[in-house]
Amino acid sequence: MYMLEVVLTPIVWVIDLVLGIYVYLFSSIGIAILFTSFTFALLLLPVQKIANRSEKRIGEKIKKVDAEVKTLGREIKGEKLFLATEKIYQRNGYHPIQSIGMGASFFVMLPVLISAILLFTSSEILVDRSFLLINDLSRADGLLGAVNVLPLVMFLITLLDAKLRFKDDKKSQYRFFFISLVLLVIVYDLPSGLVLYWIGSNIMSLILNRLQPNR
Repeated sequence: MYMLEVVLTPIVWVIDLVLGIYVYLFSSIGIAILFTSFTFALLLLPVQKIANRSEKRIGEKIKKVDAEVKTLGREIKGEKLFLATEKIYQRNGYHPIQSIGMGASFFVMLPVLISAILLFTSSEILVDRSFLLINDLSRADGLLGAVNVLPLVMFLITLLDAKLRFKDDKKSQYRFFFISLVLLVIVYDLPSGLVLYWIGSNIMSLILNRLQPNR
């Protein structure tokens, strides 16, 4: 964990700097958090485009491989099925581990998102700071008593993004549903200011992906 903090220190410092500028401009920590997340989403856009193209290539390859495997029929079983499937993989230059690449667009943003966690959980920047109906951004929002609303909003936005981005690829939709579910569990009790930052990133991701339908 210490090594991770050391490696990500420059990113944490830049996020803190940009956040401070927006706080000065808007005099609202909540708006500053959202604009900071928008800013970093835009800065990552060139790399995000590359990741999106990689996801598309891998997705098309997986579809092609799956279609060929289905043609093997039910007559082939055991070792023969395994060998025939391996030949299809080799012919298409595919290995199941490549499916990890379907999360490339998420992994691109991960260093910045982790840096945001380090910033918002290790400083007093959010303590006793309010935004809209949230009284203290350093705590979970508790907008519905025992229920935290912001993590659920983040979850729904991520699901919508995945559904629109992979509308013709059910496997990718299910994969992102699983990732979104894991993230929901992870962030559920984290500071609402941090979850707000992630929501801003997800909103910008959704917008940018809609502006690039043919990426």
